[in-house]
Amino acid sequence: MSEFNHILFPVDFSARCRSVRPFANALARQFRSKLTLLHVVEIPTAWYAGMDGGYPIVIDVPAMEAEAAGALNKFLEEPDAVETIVKSGDPASEIIQFAEQSHADLILMPTHGYGKFRSLLLGSVAAKVLHDAECPVWTATHTESLDLAKHVVCKSIMGALDLNPGSVALIQRYASLAREFGAKLRLVHAVPAASVDPQPGFDQEFVHALLQSAREKIVLLQAEAGTDLEACVGGGPVSRVVRDEALTHDADLIFRGRGIIQERFGQLRSNAYAIIRDAPCPVLSL
Repeated sequence: MSEFNHILFPVDFSARCRSVRPFANALARQFRSKLTLLHVVEIPTAWYAGMDGGYPIVIDVPAMEAEAAGALNKFLEEPDAVETIVKSGDPASEIIQFAEQSHADLILMPTHGYGKFRSLLLGSVAAKVLHDAECPVWTATHTESLDLAKHVVCKSIMGALDLNPGSVALIQRYASLAREFGAKLRLVHAVPAASVDPQPGFDQEFVHALLQSAREKIVLLQAEAGTDLEACVGGGPVSRVVRDEALTHDADLIFRGRGIIQERFGQLRSNAYAIIRDAPCPVLSL
């Protein structure tokens, strides 16, 4: 049975969104999925404030929805059978709610950073969806890159691993999903304390020991998971190690687990945004 029977593709008609249309079509064909295009007509809070003032704002929401519906029907360049839905409200909330109600198995959306703060920010809608959605989320950050299109056909996947509780189940899920993609899977793990650029006087033997210990743990985890995958272990910041290994192995997709923390810090681990921002290819957060 396919992992992704229903794919939800939120559409805002931006250039970023248009650039990932080939991925929506490719994933729907790959997994024989139902594909739903969803557009949310955003109603800013300021519009409601105008209703109480001396100059009421007239908003023809039905007309806006009808216009969006027409554009949505023409959005895909390869129009396979798809469902198109238009809603009004807060985009992130509507996307999450619709995904839950329609039992979507995957949400596919681009995201971005802004100007000089690109290294710090993701688009607010994508960030909220990543944090709150219960199903996996596919994201692509560098949608302006001409190299993005080469990743439509997925042949190589990097599976980010943090060696925390749940890693065995995560490795097994990575392996199962990689088989569905028909792609080669490699694991990648970063050891931040074992930086490749240590300070003068830093104990190189200690660095080596940290890296070797991580490799040995991965061997044990794979033995329990029943896999024998190539594992890449590097020293330095997590997002940098994942990015570098993805570039080295010409990865078309990066898998990352969304973590097991469900309380104070939600589902995202501390390096989630950094991995997505810095990735040279799309990221699938499971």
